[in-house]
Order: sequence, then C-alpha cells, then structure tokens
Amino acid sequence: MEPIWRPHLEHLKALGINTIRLYAVDPTAPHDKFMCELSKLGIYAFVGMAAICEGCYVLDTEAPKCYTDAMFTRAMKIYNAFAVVLIANKGFSVGNENNLGTQIEKSAPCVKALIRDVRTYADKCNGSLRPVPIGLDNADIDTTLHPRASWLGYYDCLKDGNENTRAEWIGFNPYVECDTTIHVTYEDSKGLQKLVSDYKQSKYSRPIVLGEFGCIKVVNTVSGIEQQRNFYDAKWMNEAPDMTEYVVGGIAFEYSVEKANLIDKSATPPFAAADPGRYGIGYFTPDNCDHEGVPCKYNKYPEFTFLADAFKTTKPSTINSKSFVPTRTTTMTCPANFPTVALPPTPKGKDSDAKISLMRMRGRGVVPILECSVYQPKCNGGLANKQQRYTPDNSTTGAAKLPFGAVAPTTLAPNAATTNGSGTAVASAALLVLVGMLAMTI
Repeated sequence: MEPIWRPHLEHLKALGINTIRLYAVDPTAPHDKFMCELSKLGIYAFVGMAAICEGCYVLDTEAPKCYTDAMFTRAMKIYNAFAVVLIANKGFSVGNENNLGTQIEKSAPCVKALIRDVRTYADKCNGSLRPVPIGLDNADIDTTLHPRASWLGYYDCLKDGNENTRAEWIGFNPYVECDTTIHVTYEDSKGLQKLVSDYKQSKYSRPIVLGEFGCIKVVNTVSGIEQQRNFYDAKWMNEAPDMTEYVVGGIAFEYSVEKANLIDKSATPPFAAADPGRYGIGYFTPDNCDHEGVPCKYNKYPEFTFLADAFKTTKPSTINSKSFVPTRTTTMTCPANFPTVALPPTPKGKDSDAKISLMRMRGRGVVPILECSVYQPKCNGGLANKQQRYTPDNSTTGAAKLPFGAVAPTTLAPNAATTNGSGTAVASAALLVLVGMLAMTI
C-alpha cells in the first residue's frame, strides 16, 4: 500500500491540514508506517471502525438484531491496530450516518451499545494502550420529529448507570453553506448560524466535530471546472467566535473524486461539469488507472488551492488544555422520541461470562474479548506507544465506567441529567482541538 499513499503526503502537506478522516480500514493490515508518516507532518487521523462489508457495520434494523458479534470483534481489532500509534490517532468513529437508514432512530441503541463496548474495551486496555476518544458521525438530520438536539441528547445521555454509554465526541455531516459566491462572511451564512444556534441551545458539553462539510450546490466556474467551492466556511469554523465556541473543527469532503458516486456515469476526467456526486478537490488520471497495473496521477482542482488558502490563513488555537475550564458540564437527558428499549448486551466473551450455554456456543459462537496490544512501533526515533497513562476523572458524573458484564451499583434514574467530571471534559476537548481536516480512505 505504501506506493499508493506515499505520493499523497506532499499534497496533504500543501493543504495545510492537521487531521484526516479515514472512513474504512483493514484491521488485519499494518498501518504503523502510514500513521508515523502522518505524525511527521503534524497530521492526526480520525479512524472509522465500520466499513461496507459483511459484519462490518451496525445493521439498518431494530435492536438488538442490528448489533452483530462480528462488528464488536472488528472494533476491538481496529482499536488495537491504531491506538498503538500515540501521536497520530485523534479519535475512533463507530459508524458513519447510521441515522440515514430506513429505520432512522431504531438502530440507535445498537450504535450506543457499540460505543459502550468500545469504551469499555479501551478502559481494559488502558495499561498498555493510550485511551482514544470514542464517538460517531451522524447525518445532519434536523426535522420536527428529530431535531439536531435529539441526536446529541441520545448519544450523550446516560444508560444503565454506565458512563461508557455516552459518546466522548459527536460528529455531524452538515451541508448547509452552499452559496459561497455571495456568502463571504460568517454573518452571511444563515445555514451555519442556524446550525450553531441549535448546538448552543442543546447545551451539549462534549466536542462537536463537523464530520463532513463542503456543499457542492454552488454556481462557480473556475478555469472551466464547474461547482468550485471557495471554502470560506473552513476558515469561519476556526475563527468566527460563535463557531469556535461550539464546533472544534470540520473535515472537508473529500480528497478525490469517487467515480462510482457520480450521477453521470459516462463522465471522464477532469469531470468538469457539475455533478451532485462530485465532491473531490482533485481527481485521478488516466480514467482506467487502478493504483496497481495502471498507475494513478493526482490532479488538483482550483478548489484545492481555495481550501489550502483557508486553512493556511487560519490563526492557530490559543487554548491551553491545562488551564481550560469547561463552561458546559451538564449531561443531556435521553429524548422521548428515541427507543427506550434496553441497549443490546455485549457479545459474550471469555472474560465476561464463563457460563455460556452449549446452545449459544453452537448457535452464535463465543466472541472473545481480545487481548490488548503491547506492541511498541518505532516512530520518529522513539516508541509510538510509550507515554504516561491517565485515568479520566469521572468522580462527579454520578455514574461509574463499568467493566464487561458488570451491573451498575447505583439508583440513578436511566435518563437523569448528571454533571460531567471536569477532567473528562478537559481531556476530550484537548484531544479534539482541530484546525484543517480532510476526508480520505486507505
């Protein structure tokens, strides 16, 4: 894979980004070299745990059927593969736009259960691996039945008296700033102002990431290429006071054109005509390249430069994690318009339940809780997984971080609002201070 990704490091450097988002990865392949090269450039990665393959995502069906044993095993493998690279991993996402399915919110308990189990696994591995924030990316659904605050509320609220049922960060994929030829300041963008207002009114206390942004419903032709985005919003989210207060950063979508997503299947490079499926800031040639038998060359659109200009002129954050004091500390309550069913149980593993019936073993098999990696990859002249460990402060949350198979020793109501421990809020915020980000896949 190195001959494929290495040539693109210079393009990432030219963009001035500090974070990329990896949608799908192979948990059985080595990624140390790629992650170490990112760290040399000062670039972090959000790593997706789901993928489009059998057993690789939360199913679009009601709980508990939507949570498969294979997905939990995959998540543990990915955590082990990427958490060892201390300086390049910013967060894990358990799913992308699960709320776009036909069931909408009905599969949400499975997503929340997966968050719980990955966080619990991270706790188990805290002695050998750095804790990495666990969250998810939602489609930006904002309807009367499911307003933005309801998605924040469901993934922030406490279930079963277990702190680990709460996401440590939440991503949305909003495409609300589309008129980049007229909207030249944040004050011009009513869509972004409404977005931020909704976040503000929710009083959500943990980091919000724009998991994707970059609306292509624009009329702007540059050098013969239609729908070129100016990416003013890439600068606003890091400088406009309203946005910096409630959004920690955003990921520009996306690095290269995905021909399979184009509406016009007959289009050929440079894909100059406007197309609802063309989001890349660049494209590959020749048209039949496959990165193997036929090498691919990356070509930049004019908007590549516009995005780079936005990122490179952004002033760096002045937030100091050691002195940062959160002003929003209340845990949200579970919204009434979401399923109230119990979260699906953790797939049974060897250290969670020793009394597994023969019927279950034959029917579903036993899902082992994987051993935590003690691997120490060398990166930038040192060990990538050598660092001081810490335990987030949950002393004031009103809920414990429960191990696999444990029952909460608390009388706290399932939907009761609680108060975040400041240590947890600081740790999450400090790990997710972002400037320029870009979406890509390896």
